[in-house]
Amino acid sequence: MLTFFKKPIFSDFRFIFTVYALAALLISIRTVFVHDANNYRIFYFSLEHLINGLSLYNVYPAQYEDHYHYAPTFAAFFSPVFLLPYSVGLFLWHFLFTGVWVYAIYRMPLTHQQKVFAYWFSLHELFTSIANSQTNPLIAAIPLFAFLCFEKKQYFWAAFFIMLGFNVKIYSLVAAALFLLYPQKGRFLAYMVVWGILLAVLPVLYTSFDRLYWQYEMWVRQLFIKSDGDKWANTSIHRLIHLFISPDIASSVIIGLGVVLFCTVYVHVKKFELRQFRLLMIASILIFQVIFNPVAESPTYITAVTGVMFWWFCSPKTWFDKTLLISCFILTVMSPSDLFPRYLRDEIVKPYVLKALPCVLIWFRVIYLMHQPMSAKDTVLADNQLVNG
Repeated sequence: MLTFFKKPIFSDFRFIFTVYALAALLISIRTVFVHDANNYRIFYFSLEHLINGLSLYNVYPAQYEDHYHYAPTFAAFFSPVFLLPYSVGLFLWHFLFTGVWVYAIYRMPLTHQQKVFAYWFSLHELFTSIANSQTNPLIAAIPLFAFLCFEKKQYFWAAFFIMLGFNVKIYSLVAAALFLLYPQKGRFLAYMVVWGILLAVLPVLYTSFDRLYWQYEMWVRQLFIKSDGDKWANTSIHRLIHLFISPDIASSVIIGLGVVLFCTVYVHVKKFELRQFRLLMIASILIFQVIFNPVAESPTYITAVTGVMFWWFCSPKTWFDKTLLISCFILTVMSPSDLFPRYLRDEIVKPYVLKALPCVLIWFRVIYLMHQPMSAKDTVLADNQLVNG
């Protein structure tokens, strides 16, 4: 079997991109003609509500289930899609986010074989998210685009991507942690303010300033409601701690301790110039924003799995690293699949949050590696890969 997958065709980007395109096509066909998509309904009707001056955050059971949780900017930014007929927009939605994630990996400073590995390893996880018509592939791609802009000293566009992510899902702001690794920090922060204002007022294309201000008040209120969710209804380190340590530990304490541990790596100022350290920071950011999210769900794990790829490319490949990677593929990537035994999934993986466990352990491994000695010769990727990748 392994010999079969070593054939050159499986390393050919044209073949890989065709596989991703066909998978997106099948999901679009199934969603449009068979299952529909509640998540996309929430997105689609947000623009109509914005234009009509209705609260984006009320319940509209005749149109969709659940709530809209995004900033008003989200509805305006994706208006070119939401202005299309419903079925057309839904059909294109899956191609949009599949393409964004695939392109982000392609542009990263990785070797050809590393990109190939990332594409095949993450394939199922990506489509776990896409099948739910989620925006998570974009959330996984945004820190990568921001990283590329930082590397090229394009701080204006780095700020744009980070603020765009914030307006989709607020925990995307974690990607701003990258700016401390680069010079011209003041300029970047100024650009963050500029983009924050521009994106915040973007919805005035469809509504008045007064109604927009009111929408932001509703958004903040909705965020507090969402963050106060059921502690047993998430797939994250929060539920693992509540299951195996104590259900009385507050989520704010868990997040606070995670932030402190995340920030300990900044003591290694001399390592900031090492590409390996910066790629491990990308891994830490991508995994952190999922496992410490108290409302994380299974489809969000394309972001964490993307981070796992960058950890793997920088890891020393010990037996421990290999065990972690295999456990991630089995428990995180494949456990939601029909190929995984249903009994194990329903009786062991879901009750004990084993989908999250490998990513949690890998994040701690990332932090450990960032504290270990490293030198320029340890950098796994040549500088010119940034341009050619």
